[in-house]
Amino acid sequence: MKAVVYHGQEDMRVENVADPGLQHSEDVLVRVEKTAICGSDLHLWHSEPFADPGFVVGHEFLGTIEDVGKDVRGVSKGDRVIVSCTNGCGRCPACKRGVFSGCPVATEEFTHGNIFGFGSHLNGGQAEAVRVPFGDANCFHLPDELEDEDCLFLTDILPTGYMGAEMANVGPGDTVVVFGCGPVGTFAQMSARLRGAARVIAVDLDAGRLARAEARGCIGINPREEDVLERVLELTHGEGAHASIEAVGRPELVTQAAMATRPGGVVSVIGVILQPFQIEWALFLSKNLSLRTGLVNPQAYVDRLIPLIQEGQLDPAQIVSHRYSLDDAVEGYETFAGHRDDVLKVVLSA
Repeated sequence: MKAVVYHGQEDMRVENVADPGLQHSEDVLVRVEKTAICGSDLHLWHSEPFADPGFVVGHEFLGTIEDVGKDVRGVSKGDRVIVSCTNGCGRCPACKRGVFSGCPVATEEFTHGNIFGFGSHLNGGQAEAVRVPFGDANCFHLPDELEDEDCLFLTDILPTGYMGAEMANVGPGDTVVVFGCGPVGTFAQMSARLRGAARVIAVDLDAGRLARAEARGCIGINPREEDVLERVLELTHGEGAHASIEAVGRPELVTQAAMATRPGGVVSVIGVILQPFQIEWALFLSKNLSLRTGLVNPQAYVDRLIPLIQEGQLDPAQIVSHRYSLDDAVEGYETFAGHRDDVLKVVLSA
């Protein structure tokens, strides 16, 4: 089959690889129809080479089930499904609490990760097919009336954005600052509105992305043109925001978020920060701020978000700016990584 394979920094290749097959009785085999390039995939693109190159990348994908193991009960061959980006067993105490990302079974006691496409232990979905362990826990049926692009982002970034607003305790009448107008930031902005925020302030350096946010009703701030803290204080009569959401993955923005948040507020970090960094703890302590973060658990959100899409309260497909075939995935990576052609989200058809 064809797949996008990681070989090192800025070195993704579309190659022919062995077809996946069932390895365990709870496995599911999915024929991929749509997949996407996530901002966290760009960590692979930009980072120093992984120790085990040669794995298939991608963790946002949907398709049709081709085969199931003998112990799979909840899904069947021919079902149209999305697959959670984080893989959990569904039975351990962590999974039962909804923290599938912390599953000790799927990670083999945390000896490796459980996100598709970040190492050879779990090949990803930027491919024609993918093996999904623990299929009953990680595959979700899709309503027939919804299009693929309505559902694709339920795999990761839509639940991530909603989780960011939920962790921030966003409620009716709140003012929320969202750092980042990329795909995750966009969904955090939409989710803050859904949860009743009266004012969403969007911060980004990309003029095109900022314009999109303003068209959705956000107040845009470009840090190159005005001071973020001064503008937030101006908009909130000197109090600061009720909550701030960091959706980029830059350590310095965590501090900026804390500065922009009023005493007793919440800073929610959903951007992927991989390197160690120093937290300005005195700032959090003196302002009585709460700091919340974590990896997304789509399994805990899919059933809550699908009705919002069905009823038109969420329109995930609006973020798609570029579409490519799987054969042209490298061009998709180059476009997304280079912020070319006003890109926001790249979708690949397998």
